[in-house]
Amino acid sequence: MKKIVLAILIIFIAGVLAYMIYQARVIDLVINEEQIELENPVIIEDEVIFVPAKPIFETLGVYTRWDPGNEVFSGSLGEFEVYLPAGSREVTIDGEKVTWEAPVKLIDDTVYAPVEPAAEALGAFVEWDEETRTVIISTPEEFDPDVEEEQEGPLLHVSYPPSYQVSYYDNSLFVFGTTRSYSQVDVTVNGEPVEMLDRKTGNFLTMVDIPRGEEFTVRVEATDGVDTTTVERTVIYPEGLGIMPEEPLEIHSSHLIPEADQILNPGETLRIVARGSPGATAYYQVGEGNYVQMTELEYPNGPPGRGGIYTAVYTVSANDPPAEGVSDTMPVTVILDKGGEQVSRELPGKVAFTADTPYKVLEVREEAELNFSGWFRVIRDDSYQLYSDTQGGTGHPNDIASYLTAGTRFEAVGASGNYYRVKLEEEETYLLHKDAVRELEDKEYLDPSLSGIEVSETGEKVTLRLNADERFPFLVESGTDQLKISLYGVDRVKDLEIPEPPGSVRELSLEPMAGEPGVFVLTIQLDQRLTGFTPAWEGTSLTFEIDKPTPADRENPLQGKTIVIDPGHGGEDYGAPGPGHLYEKDVVLDMSLYLEELLLEEGAEVIMTRTEDVDVDLYDRPKAEFIDQTDLFISVHANAHAHGADALNTHGIMTLYNYDHNEKLAGIMLDTVTEEMDLPVLSTWRRNIAVTRYTQFPCVLVEAGYMMHPEDNWHILHPRGQQQFARAMMEGIKEYFLAR
Repeated sequence: MKKIVLAILIIFIAGVLAYMIYQARVIDLVINEEQIELENPVIIEDEVIFVPAKPIFETLGVYTRWDPGNEVFSGSLGEFEVYLPAGSREVTIDGEKVTWEAPVKLIDDTVYAPVEPAAEALGAFVEWDEETRTVIISTPEEFDPDVEEEQEGPLLHVSYPPSYQVSYYDNSLFVFGTTRSYSQVDVTVNGEPVEMLDRKTGNFLTMVDIPRGEEFTVRVEATDGVDTTTVERTVIYPEGLGIMPEEPLEIHSSHLIPEADQILNPGETLRIVARGSPGATAYYQVGEGNYVQMTELEYPNGPPGRGGIYTAVYTVSANDPPAEGVSDTMPVTVILDKGGEQVSRELPGKVAFTADTPYKVLEVREEAELNFSGWFRVIRDDSYQLYSDTQGGTGHPNDIASYLTAGTRFEAVGASGNYYRVKLEEEETYLLHKDAVRELEDKEYLDPSLSGIEVSETGEKVTLRLNADERFPFLVESGTDQLKISLYGVDRVKDLEIPEPPGSVRELSLEPMAGEPGVFVLTIQLDQRLTGFTPAWEGTSLTFEIDKPTPADRENPLQGKTIVIDPGHGGEDYGAPGPGHLYEKDVVLDMSLYLEELLLEEGAEVIMTRTEDVDVDLYDRPKAEFIDQTDLFISVHANAHAHGADALNTHGIMTLYNYDHNEKLAGIMLDTVTEEMDLPVLSTWRRNIAVTRYTQFPCVLVEAGYMMHPEDNWHILHPRGQQQFARAMMEGIKEYFLAR
């Protein structure tokens, strides 16, 4: 027995000695690939690694102080400050009280801090190499761009304004860029300290006022107290167009409407606008017709005055078109007369008149052929835009009304440039891009009759079927729980019956549209939220597959869900610029890959629109091949400030959606991401954009903060922040599935 006890004792002593030898081995410290020489060693206590705080912080650019009376070690990196009381786990990081798992220690007059939380407080990463017994601390290298060859002083990279002269259409200019991270470098713009500087990243942002009508130099300087680096940029805030001089008498070469050829039928109007020398008498002439006097305005859409904006509206009469077909194309000419002197200019858009009603019968091409041309636009003819191009060259701005459904037929009343014009309602004119449709040469007109309505239901969807004898125009207005489908130019057969709706359909009705003969509105309302709908033609029957929420596993709501992640931009499409040489396309890809990993771990199936830095066509992102299997589509972006924005105070999270049934998804994503990231809430924004155009599945675009704002881009650019964004988006997706 004594021998056994002795053997155990020997083994125990050997183990203790081995552990002491292990502990006594020197622990190396490497910061950003440089080995740091320490007067006091790194130690391990209770499996926690402690490092001397002063050399670590100072290597990372932090000014340090020691208060012997209160035994508090503190450090500052610009306005960023930390307070570490010796013997306490309660520390203060950038004004916030934090509790560490291990306390700050004072050993032989040296302050030791647990390495992991201390480094992470400064945004650095910590690794432990067991084999070499090395503590490795690193800061995100992507914050620092390469030093310009000509720079001998502190690193300074100005991201905006760019190196070439830019025209900036506002008097308040934002300037942003970066200097070396973890440094005490100060930055000024035109002698004034920048308003926002994050020394952890070196990123800065400030606003300057610029005068109008002259070149303005933006002088950015970075100084470390010894050396200074200067970068200059030139911008110009152009003068407005203003009034043209009275002499010489002339008509401007570009501010002219119509901008493209027009084919019109009786009753339609042609807006004619030209900019020229003020104070003249102006006339227009269509072809070889009469001269008609124009009105001079002070400015576009303004009151009559001496502004040199001459406008008129020509109404097509029944005598303008030939007996059949389309007339020859005729020029539209504007003449200015002043003091016996005359000048004239032929407008870029010519005009022809058609006797055919309709002018053309059209059918929408297959989905794969639409892309950018697949929008159905409604003209806003109560105003015009003289200084920018408009679709169809009419001068009228327009809004997107919907995305086209393959096979839908329309009657065109005329043409405007590259568009056909369509009249669906008395007061509305729509535009169809010529590339989106094919002409049905064997059809003179549409005369559809609605002969039947069918509705059925399964556990996942409601199917609505409208039977007709030919295809017809329609528009859909979606709500959170209903569809209102406007059917244009259809006759309703006398014995048409509205079927009894199935269980989850609360309402099914068909009513004439007030004041619009030949237009009916079919309303289908569910007793629950719809999550998507798919319109399609099956022969001459228009069908709608209306998706209902599918139940989610309360314990694991992502299990079995198919989620499409769309990292915005890519390849030659850089997206918003960030500090240094970083762009939106890079950071959103990183975030999306982290999100993919998290979703896969939760049992979801994930489809990525891109996994590397490649071009992906905007219209190929929410593509048809995965429509039937997609439970949710999320497009990941980072924001950019517009000209004149209050860039300092405008930052945070924004979500975009297209249809009412996706508003709840956008709201949940906004609330969850802002709460998880502790960033400001901006808004949900309804936008009819390419990646949110699909009605078939829940779809949202997340703007994960602003690339140029230091408070936002710390999270956007930092790998840990990107991971946090990914987790926040995953939590938002979970919340949505659980809330349906």
